[in-house]
Parts: sequence; structure tokens; C-alpha cells
Amino acid sequence: MKFINFKNEKLFLDECEIESPKENQIQIEVHSTGVNRADILQKKGHYPPPKGESEIIGLECAGIVCKIGPNSSKFKVGDKVCAILGGGGYAEFVNVDERQVMPIPSNVSLLEAGALPETILTVYENIFNISEFKNNEVVLIHGGSSGIGTTAISILKNFTDQLYVTAGSKDKCDNCLKLGAKAAINYKEEDFEQYFIDQKIKVDIILDMVGGSYFKKNLKILNQKGRLTYIAALESIKAEANLLYIMTKQLKVSGSTLRSRSPEDKGKIVNQVIEHIWPLIEQGKYKPTIFQSFNMEDVNLAHELMESSSHIGKILLDIKGG
Repeated sequence: MKFINFKNEKLFLDECEIESPKENQIQIEVHSTGVNRADILQKKGHYPPPKGESEIIGLECAGIVCKIGPNSSKFKVGDKVCAILGGGGYAEFVNVDERQVMPIPSNVSLLEAGALPETILTVYENIFNISEFKNNEVVLIHGGSSGIGTTAISILKNFTDQLYVTAGSKDKCDNCLKLGAKAAINYKEEDFEQYFIDQKIKVDIILDMVGGSYFKKNLKILNQKGRLTYIAALESIKAEANLLYIMTKQLKVSGSTLRSRSPEDKGKIVNQVIEHIWPLIEQGKYKPTIFQSFNMEDVNLAHELMESSSHIGKILLDIKGG
């Protein structure tokens, strides 16, 4: 099969054999895969796959089931599915534990479905599970125009009208507003902490992928018993803050990643997403924001776009080339 390999931070097409699916696995003929910042880190040698996972880049995919492994019973050959992966998405075929696989909603194409797993599972786990979101709470999403950010807006607008975001340009802020955010703060022109102080708004939940200097600001604007959840630290993994804010306001600070989790853990989130988010998609209340798709041969351009941070929403690789 063809897959995308890398050396010296450059990506190139290569070929290898694909093994048969093992126990509890299915094999998917990949049609599309999302490009994520973790892919950039892996290419640069900073984010190796967990033990036992594919060395090939790619944390999600959509495609058609082509083989069934021993003791696998959830899907059949020919089913259209999407999956959260520990690796292997940048390839024509991938084997994955069936617990990490979801049927593609009927109103979503095979290309679009490559944009669903990573962002939706991340948002659901961190907002609904870890932060225990309740309807109509005040939520702040940092990086509102990113794949995670646009997903969070598009999902949460169905549950609250108190949804705020930060983004890095007027165009990005405008797009966040169109998606359903109540307000979008251009962090290059306005301090988000001061905005919430001036507006006298206390935030219940913050989803942060910036880290660094945002930590102290986040703590100041959180409501009593507010929740701050980290999914990345693009500015810095180090932060300083007055711990009295956490103690006196009874704040909850947490963080998570999906990649290293067991198939059982991922499967629990997958089942929750199928139950609670898939109906929103079927009803037309959620649609992924896709900025651009690239053929496998143009994967370096896709990574350049991701690293430029000029996109809004998801970047995809069209593995089947249309």
C-alpha cells in the first residue's frame, strides 16, 4: 500500500505491506484523514506513537471497511466508517480496534468524515466529561478558529448561547461569530482577561490549547467552581499562577490527550459521541468546518498550511484523490 513517510521533517510517498487485522480489529480502506498539529510534532520527532501503534502519522480517518479481524462483530465489509487512531491515518489502509470506530452519519461524505473523530472526541471528553458542562453555562474557547475551536463552537451552540472565543484576526473572529459564538476576541488587539473584567462576565469553563501566559489570566476570569481544561500548550508548557485563586474559588484544572489512551477508554468516548453528537449531525445541527483538502502528493503543502495557522477549521488529506 501507499503511505506517507517522513525524514528530516519532510514528508514523501512510500510503499509497504499492510498486515491483516488482529483480534478485535477491522481494516479500513482510507478515503480521508484529518491533518492535526500532533502530526507536525511527530514529523519533527517530538511526539512518537504509543507502544504498539503504527509508526505512520495520522490520528483519524474515514473510509470503508474492507476486512474483519477475529472476534470483531460491530461492522461488516462495505460499511462506511470513521475512526480515532493511535497512528496510521496517512495511508491507503489502516487496522484499528473496532471500539474506536464509528459509522459515518448518512448526511456526511467520506471526505468530510475525515474531519470528525479527533476534534469531536476531544471536545466531548474535555467539555462534557472532564468539565461536566451544564446547559447554558458560560464557555470560553481559546483558538476558536482551529479545528478544535470550530468544532467546539458548532457543537456547544446547541446547548448554550454564552459561548466566547479568542482568535488571531478579524477574519477568524468573524467566522467564529458566523458559526455561533456570542463574542470573538481578537487576542492580537485586545486582552481577553480585560474583556471579561470590563463586561463583568464570569466564565464557567475554559478550553485552552495555548498554555503559558494564559494560565494566570484564565484563573482570574473563572467563576466560582470554574473548570479549566488543557488540550495543548502551543505557547509554553510552563506557567506561573497564584494558587490562592484555585483554592478560594474552588477551581478545577485538568488536561487530557487521546492518543495514548487504551481502546477501551477511547471506546467509551466513541459510544457517548454516537449517542449524543451523531444525532445533531443527522439533524443538520452540526457540520464540520473544512478549510481545504489536499491529495497525498501535496501533503507537505498541507503541513505548511497547518504550521502557518492561516486556516479556519480542519485541513484534510484526500487519500483517494477525489
